Order: sequence, then structure tokens, then C-alpha cells
Amino acid sequence: MPTNVPTNKVSLQGLAHIGEFIGGIAIIISLVYLAMQVSDSNRLLRSQAHFNAMTLSQSPIAMMIQNPELSDIIGRCQKAQSNLSEVALFRCHHYMMMELNGWEYLYYQNIDQSIPPELWLGADAYYRQEIQIKPGYRVFWKNYSTAYAEPFKTYANNLFTITDVSLPK
Repeated sequence: MPTNVPTNKVSLQGLAHIGEFIGGIAIIISLVYLAMQVSDSNRLLRSQAHFNAMTLSQSPIAMMIQNPELSDIIGRCQKAQSNLSEVALFRCHHYMMMELNGWEYLYYQNIDQSIPPELWLGADAYYRQEIQIKPGYRVFWKNYSTAYAEPFKTYANNLFTITDVSLPK
């Protein structure tokens, strides 16, 4: 007497399908985990870039706060006073180079979207104001713009050109 009783045996092909399904789930879980790790890593890199930008931008300010003599020299140089000694002018221009290096760093970090856009907007507005109201920066740029590369150099050149007025001799 023939019986058509289904057997509870799982075929080898059925096991292979179950294995593929479990493998697919494992891959999806791994990709989700990897995406979370990359996101965390990107957040840390942006945070480090923000810290670097702040450190680079604030170090010239800290120098002026700590050194009243330097602060006086920089103040006179920013006004483009002609009675500065060669040594004072050298110190001032290298101080300005440090400042504009901070601006340049922020410029490139903004292009790379490594810093919050608000940080760039605030810093850029600050530097634009400095070069607009303090003629010593234009004197500096005229002598030291060769130290900067493209595209920042063109960006800054355009801003210095906009604010270029007759400089004291």
C-alpha cells in the first residue's frame, strides 16, 4: 500500500537557500555597522578639522594678548604707518602671514566641507573686514601674496582688489 506521506526531511537544496538567506542578512548587518563606523569617523575628522581651524586662527590672537610690544607693532603696522623699523615691519608681516594662513586653511576646509559652514562664514567675514579697514594688510598682500597658491590666491586677490584704495607711501 503506497502512502504519500510527506517527509520532514530538508533537502540539500533547501539548506543551501537557507544558508544564502542567512548570509545575505549577515552582509546587510555588516554594511549597516560599517556605515555607522564611517559616519562616526567622519564626525571625528570634522571635529578635528574644526579644532585645527580654531587653533590656527586663534594662535596669532594669543600672541598679541601675551605680548604688549607685539600688539603695539601690529596695531601700527595694520594702519600702514610708515615709521616702523625694518625689524618691526618684518615681525608684523610674518604675524599677518600667520593670520592669513589661518584664513587660507579655513578656505580649503570649507571647500572640503570639513568644517561647519557657519565657522567659515564668520571667519571669512572677519578677514574681509580686516583687509577692508586696515590698509596694512594690503601692503602685506602686495609683498607676500606669492606665498599663497590657487585657488585661495585668486579668492584673496579679488577681495584685496575690491578694497584697494590708495595706500600711504
